[in-house]
Amino acid sequence: MPRDLYNCTAAELATHSVEHLDQDTPPSDAAEWLDENGYDAAPVYADDDPIGFLHEDDVTTDDGGDDLKNQLTPLTIDYMISGDTSFTDVLSALIEQPVYFLGGHNHVTGILTRADLNTAPARIYLFDRITYLEEHLRELILDKKPDWKNTPVTADELDDIEDRYEDAQAANVALDELHYAQFSTLETIATSVDACWQTCGFSTKGGADSRLHEVTELRNDVAYANLLVENTDSNEFLSSGRTTENLHNTLETIHDVLSNLQDAGYDPGNDKST
Repeated sequence: MPRDLYNCTAAELATHSVEHLDQDTPPSDAAEWLDENGYDAAPVYADDDPIGFLHEDDVTTDDGGDDLKNQLTPLTIDYMISGDTSFTDVLSALIEQPVYFLGGHNHVTGILTRADLNTAPARIYLFDRITYLEEHLRELILDKKPDWKNTPVTADELDDIEDRYEDAQAANVALDELHYAQFSTLETIATSVDACWQTCGFSTKGGADSRLHEVTELRNDVAYANLLVENTDSNEFLSSGRTTENLHNTLETIHDVLSNLQDAGYDPGNDKST
């Protein structure tokens, strides 16, 4: 059986220490409060009940007025999300709008924003999927291109693999040399061998190069604790930095390639000897 993968839900991603604004707060004070606390948004209460929310873009410190009635957005079902919503569905939802709220009994229990995609649960989820894909790519390469050293892998990459392999041999725990290749090296091999990228489900080498390179870049950002979503304000095509939609598309590539490889019989989690 395939190994169990870590699942991440909206409840695990959301911020749960929820502070709120009172409807009678002056807009300028609300803007200052959001900025001082680094909040993207906050629920607005009246008589101890949530009636709406305020986003940082809704107010400025120059705004006049005595309350937030004209600035708040009503807290309707469109802005609510279930705590058990899956990670992929969370991504889809955050593409549509930047903030959602989790609810309990007459209270807001959590706030979910695009910035929450840069937290530990998201990293664990993505690292688990990318590692699983890495295992599948190794099995594919060993089958389709056992002489993988005769591909565009650089001399430095080969030296690094050999050093790792020799260390493992010295410890009497050595596996096949390909197990000591980094993900970027697996990407190079897979995209240079027609039988590999075609089995992954790509229709062109260019498409394989582009989409697997995005996975490599994401893998590096996950591993080195870099921002996973660099642009939380926009999902436009020409936006700078990885957006929520970019992350969604890269995760879709991971899922698609895994599915295609498993359909082709490559399943490192399945013990073929039994």
